Order: sequence, then C-alpha cells, then structure tokens
Amino acid sequence: MSATPIDQPLAHAPLRVPPPVGPGAHIRVISPTGPSVVDLADRARRGEGALASAGFTVSYGKYARDISADGTRAGDPRKRAADFMEAFEDPSVDAVMAADAGAYSRELLDFLDPGPIAANPKPFIGFCDNVFLHQFLATHAGLSSLYGCILVPHLGEAGGAFPETLECLIRALDSTRPLVCEPVPTRTGEWINWYLPQADSRRRHRGVRGGWSWLAEGTCTGRLLGGEISVVPELVERFDLSLTSSVFFWHKAFKGAEAETAFRNLCESTDLTGLAGMVVGAHPEIPPPEWAARVSDLLDELLPDIHYPVVVNSDISHLSPPLTVPYGEEVTLDPTGRMVFERGTNQH
Repeated sequence: MSATPIDQPLAHAPLRVPPPVGPGAHIRVISPTGPSVVDLADRARRGEGALASAGFTVSYGKYARDISADGTRAGDPRKRAADFMEAFEDPSVDAVMAADAGAYSRELLDFLDPGPIAANPKPFIGFCDNVFLHQFLATHAGLSSLYGCILVPHLGEAGGAFPETLECLIRALDSTRPLVCEPVPTRTGEWINWYLPQADSRRRHRGVRGGWSWLAEGTCTGRLLGGEISVVPELVERFDLSLTSSVFFWHKAFKGAEAETAFRNLCESTDLTGLAGMVVGAHPEIPPPEWAARVSDLLDELLPDIHYPVVVNSDISHLSPPLTVPYGEEVTLDPTGRMVFERGTNQH
C-alpha cells in the first residue's frame, strides 16, 4: 500500500503514534502564542523544575523568549513557527511542549511544513488554542499528539505541579502502553492573577470534587477530536474537519465566552448528530452538579434526538490537575468511568 501524501489531508487515514518518551528524554519548550516564558518567568522556572525533577532535560526554542512590539505575542509568527519546525528536525529533541496557550497559535499554520515533521515523529504537548497545531499534525503530518499539561499553566503551579498532572503526562508520553484515564479525586478551578507575585506564590486550593457525570450512559469508540469551545468552529472550518464518528470533547476557558452561547454557535455551523460520543470538561466557575444540569438542558434543546454517550465534568478542562490525552487517537468511553486509549497495541 502506498503512503498517503503528506500534502493531502489525512482526516480518514490512521494516525501514527509518536515513539515513546520517558524520564531522561529531552523536551524542547516553544512559545507558539504569548510571551509567558518572559512575563511569567517564575511559573516557567517552576514548570522547568517540575520536568527536571521527573528526570527530563529541558531546553527552549531560539525564539521562545521573544516579545512582539505590542507585548501580546512571543514575537513574529514566522519565528514561532521556525521554533516548532526546528524542534521536530533536531534529532536531540524527543518531545515538544508549548509554554502556554492563548489566542495566537493559529498564526503559525501558514509557515509550517508537514514534510520534515512527518519524517521526524515525536510527541507535541499542547492545550487550548494550541489545538490548531494538534490538528495540523493530524491532518497534514498524519501524527497524533498530546493535549493537556503544558509548562506555565500546569507544571508551573505554585508549590509544585499537582502529582496527578505529572503522573498523567508521564503515562501519556509512554506510547507503548494503553492509556487509561480515570477521574481525579479533587481539583481546583480557582482563578488567580499570575501577574501578581503575591497571588501567584500561593498554592491553589483543590475545593472542587472529582467525578464525571454521565448524562447518557453507554460504550463508544471514536477518534478524540475537539478543544476549547470558542475555537472549535474556526478549527472545523480551517481544516474542513468532520466530527462524525468522533468522540468530541469540549471545555470552557477561564474568563472566555459564555459556554452556552459558544456551543450554540458551534451547533449552527457543525453537525454534531453523528458523533460516537461527547466529553464535556468541568466548568471552571460553575459547580459540577449545576454544570451537568445546564449541559443536559442545552443538549435537550439543541440536539434532542442524539443517542450517543455523553459525559460531563471530565478532567479535560481548564481545572487542575488536567488529564493529558492523545489527540486524534481512538478512545473508548464506558460508564465504569474510564477513557481508554489502546495506543501501543494499535501503532501504525
């Protein structure tokens, strides 16, 4: 069988799972969006320390500390894209991690070349608006990636990264074994201003109970696709992405657009009736029981005839600790409260 050309969309082709990465490996940190490595230097140092304590070597992209003239971005998109490309092409680098997410990752897309990436497969770890890079890897390079824990927001937690954050990241990087994800016992949705040192020096309280809420039980299997709800419509349009037969995940960012409005906007532009299943992240500001009820009402109104499994309050969310999950790989949901990625038994 001939290989699928890398310059053609790979939406229906099996994704390659990058090689396993473990402690002792070299992780390259890049800044695909804002200048958090500079503006939030203490958090970046804590994140680097968390990776080092787990046995990883950390380096930064050449332009990771750049700042645009208006202060909103980590420099020019061509240079940010160059760091992304160089990290894949550097044989000493085993995995690539985003320093932060935000609003500008999509600016890199026009400057990326899938050829060298496909020739040098390795895990990319991103979150939130980094999903444009995740989907680029899936569509144009035929690679899965990891969505969840990144340097500044999660590994840079005051007092050290939450144990589950690192534990899940390490398990996700070992692509030779199935990845089983279960609910964390407690989590935090506490918002703090990271730019105020006195606030950022305090460890956040894990006052939100864990557990996932099943609105419609059942077992399903499909490719995991989705992202933060406000960016999904553009993601679908940019990549001509069909969500049919996928396990679609979505979650709400801190201080972002109102979730119900964003979901309505998505339903107006995207067919969600043919999903294999839906996974909705815990809301950072609404208690889990209330959020489950609100999502239930929303689905009853907008998707009254669906019959696939739906789970709400998952740990693919803006709460911490987050799950780190394989983006684009097949996942199985079952009402025992697990998400299972076969990974090592189904590598291509």
